[in-house]
Amino acid sequence: MSEPRTLGLDVEILRRLSSDRLVRVLEDAPGAKDLIIDGDLMKMLDRISGATLLRSHGVEKMYKLERLPPPVQSGQRVYVVRPSLVPLKYVADHVHTDKLNHPDVRVHIVVVPRLVSWVTALLEEEGLYGAVTLHEFTPDFIPLDDDLLSLEMTNFFRDAFLEGDFSGCMSVARAINTLQGLYGRIPNVLAHGRAAKAVINALQALTDRNSPKKMLQTPEIGHLFIFDRDADYVTPLLTQLTYEGVIDEHFGIKAGVVEFPTDVVGQDAPRKVPLNSKDTIYDNIRNRHFAGVSNYLITRAREVKAKKDQAQTMTTGQMRDFVANELRTLQALQTTLGLHLKACETITNSMPRDFETRLGTEHGLVTGAGNSGKARKYIKNCIARMLPLATNLRLLCLLTLTQDGITRREYEEFSSQVLMAHGYKHLVTLHHLRQLGILAVVDSPSVGGGGSGSTAPLQDRFAQVTSLLPKKGSGWRSAAKRLKLIPDADEPVDLHNPTHLSYVFNGAYTPAIPKVVGDALNGRGGQSLLDNLKVLPGSTVITSPSAGSPAGPRVALVVVLGGLTFAEVAAFRLLALTSATRIIVASTNTTTGAQLISSVFQD
Repeated sequence: MSEPRTLGLDVEILRRLSSDRLVRVLEDAPGAKDLIIDGDLMKMLDRISGATLLRSHGVEKMYKLERLPPPVQSGQRVYVVRPSLVPLKYVADHVHTDKLNHPDVRVHIVVVPRLVSWVTALLEEEGLYGAVTLHEFTPDFIPLDDDLLSLEMTNFFRDAFLEGDFSGCMSVARAINTLQGLYGRIPNVLAHGRAAKAVINALQALTDRNSPKKMLQTPEIGHLFIFDRDADYVTPLLTQLTYEGVIDEHFGIKAGVVEFPTDVVGQDAPRKVPLNSKDTIYDNIRNRHFAGVSNYLITRAREVKAKKDQAQTMTTGQMRDFVANELRTLQALQTTLGLHLKACETITNSMPRDFETRLGTEHGLVTGAGNSGKARKYIKNCIARMLPLATNLRLLCLLTLTQDGITRREYEEFSSQVLMAHGYKHLVTLHHLRQLGILAVVDSPSVGGGGSGSTAPLQDRFAQVTSLLPKKGSGWRSAAKRLKLIPDADEPVDLHNPTHLSYVFNGAYTPAIPKVVGDALNGRGGQSLLDNLKVLPGSTVITSPSAGSPAGPRVALVVVLGGLTFAEVAAFRLLALTSATRIIVASTNTTTGAQLISSVFQD
């Protein structure tokens, strides 16, 4: 399943714009230079430029930023870092060390994506202000594929939703403004959430600075949707079941590249493989339900083998044409098929024995068809078995959200077990999850005078009763009902030839953001959509063209702030097919439930 690519836009121009911008930064340090790169930025820079381009602009050696400085090879060092305390402290230590032995080395620090004021203050405290030259590099959206863009801002979720630092919203607004500069101002806008509203405000300020000619340009994108990640936490918490999502869960996809381990590639070293639509085999399996991928690959492998076997009966002339035109393509297909078959086999063999139980527990929680008591017992069993912390917390958070919160007594039982299994430092992690609202606890009012032994049972009973009372439409269950996220159990969902967005979760749950976008694109918007969005966290901003203005083309840009899962990407691709709309999905980064939970761990 892949969406039509005939509508619209060449997003590849965004890569060239970012590449040109990076080149201009490097040219601010003319001559030979060493490049020391923050580890979290290496994949992004590789997607933008590549080693050949960097070397053509004076880069002689490239190093990953680590605690100890690399050897000095040239008269200039260029550090490319995030505005984060640890990497910047490493840079300061490097500069102090190198000044003792190489006082003539010139140092440039390139901050990605924004040079914020505290970075300058930190360098002043380190006694380096004036001793180093500061630069800013703000990349635009990086095309991971024809319909998928990323800013690779892996810290955005923690910065914005946990620490309340929305400065990254300016980088998102700049990236959207670049798209508007290329393709015209987007007439229809729907934004939901705190960060989304900040992006809209920053985008409006940038738009007001644009030339009047840009405002008159005919738009090539008709709709802009911006959503905060906290509008739907359930989607990343559920186990992904599309092939691309499963690959990300098991091996990790960074900036559109997966690093397959040695047991998959059959070599002595891991192999990095770009994942995009240029690989026709991958393009045909990426959005399939994992259960049907192996059969498809086996069928295609047999077809390729049959074509190669035909060569045995060919004449000399036919063989010459076959070798010149088809053999290389068939060999490449055979290699790719073998790689993905081995990946499927490795994933299947690594799945835990209770995988079906876990999946049934997850889906029972979201549909309401499961026994919540059994789910609680299963989660406690997982914690007792000391499964990875992210795995345990992912399931616990899903339980609390789908039950519209657990009682304080239950929370204390679960948290005590988690801390005993994984360490008391994660008391802060639990606090972070509660602060985000992803770990939902019902804080019941106290009963009686203070918590004596005689009143404790009464308090527990009161908490149980109040947890069953309606939440005035503010709970997850109410939101799922209003937005129709739970498919009708009497209507089967075809997992192998899908027509319903919920196929990405076995028909148990429809990702909320694609569902809302689909309702808006298919004309089920208006006041009813606004009323439905009120049950989600945050406020909504809507901008529409004036009466009589053209509606705009059937091209939509969807931006998710705080991380996007490949399950949602697959749902959007299906929506693009069913709605006859070109949908370009963009995000601060791609993520999984484990990565989302781990991003707020207490180190």
